[in-house]
Amino acid sequence: MELPTLEYKRAWVKGLVFDCPFGKALDTCIAKEIRKLGIADRIDISKSMDENQLDQIIAHHQDCLLQREGSLSGVSG
Repeated sequence: MELPTLEYKRAWVKGLVFDCPFGKALDTCIAKEIRKLGIADRIDISKSMDENQLDQIIAHHQDCLLQREGSLSGVSG
């Protein structure tokens, strides 16, 4: 399996700074404050992030997704 490219990660984060996949971000969301900015600022911020920052946002959202899917299915994890 190939690892995601930097461009792929940047595109993924760009989407996440525009909206929460669940419609309402949790208070713990690390992209929540960025979403309050204007469109151009959100794009600039996502473009300026280094790979470590991109990885942190992606990992946070993957964890959030797993937690929310578990709570929707009634499974505790």
